[in-house]
Amino acid sequence: MVEEQKNKLMRLASVLSVATALFLAALKAITFFVTGSVAILSGLFDSVQDMMTSVVNLIAVREATSPADKQHRFGHGKAQALGGLFQGLIITGASLILLKESVLRFFNPQPVNEVNFGLIITGIAILLTLALVQFQNYVIKKTNSLSIRADRAHYAGDIMMNVGIGVSILVSYFAKWYFVDALFGIFVAIYLIYTVFGVFKESLNMLMDAEISPEVRKQIKRLTCSVEGVYDCFDLKTRLSGNEMFAQFSVSLDDDLTLTQAHDKIDVIEETIHRQFPEMHLIVHPEPLSLNTRRKFQKSKKKN
Repeated sequence: MVEEQKNKLMRLASVLSVATALFLAALKAITFFVTGSVAILSGLFDSVQDMMTSVVNLIAVREATSPADKQHRFGHGKAQALGGLFQGLIITGASLILLKESVLRFFNPQPVNEVNFGLIITGIAILLTLALVQFQNYVIKKTNSLSIRADRAHYAGDIMMNVGIGVSILVSYFAKWYFVDALFGIFVAIYLIYTVFGVFKESLNMLMDAEISPEVRKQIKRLTCSVEGVYDCFDLKTRLSGNEMFAQFSVSLDDDLTLTQAHDKIDVIEETIHRQFPEMHLIVHPEPLSLNTRRKFQKSKKKN
């Protein structure tokens, strides 16, 4: 899939995310006022923060998918990491507010009204969220977008949360255990705070230019050394920017190669790697084999 198609998919996923969150927030607001359920309130808080984070995500994706310019030669991929940080902050704030409201209701439990209406809205929320998550899975598979992964993380949690809302309403109504409604709100708040740490970690890793996975690094070295005439691959440095990977490294080549021959060899290396990672940005530096051998000898001597 070409870059432009990926960008369109990411934008579409972001727009659908905002639309879904807005619709569900409106439904749950009405449902909370009708039922008075804290479980529904937890769902409302979650949908509101979904809407806010999805708007942030939409802006981040739009910025991240814009082409490189004179001020940003490496593109705008890190906008997705900034979007992930903002999402994490919003989720944390909403979770703390929900936690406070749920604790107050736990010590002052109240019955749930209009149970059937609450269950119908909960069922609609589950179906809509499930459809959105399935589409996000497809987009992530095609684009490997950090912003869409962050967006999917809390929507995937929403499915189980909405199931829990339904169970909480039923238990509170039929068993008259009204504290269960508030207890569920407390559980959701703690769960949301826990899940947000993953988003923070991944976003900070991208902003700090953390290395990509060891498996990909091994593949880069293996593919490079599989090219005839390449004796070693060393000084490998990698980073991730949005859904784009960057790698730079040195290779050992025969001393007697001309500049043109060395350039042609690097072209072969890049073609070999691009067959496995089509959109990886590569910077390959050729070095004479004798120079690399001397370096290894000097390093070995220092260790001894």
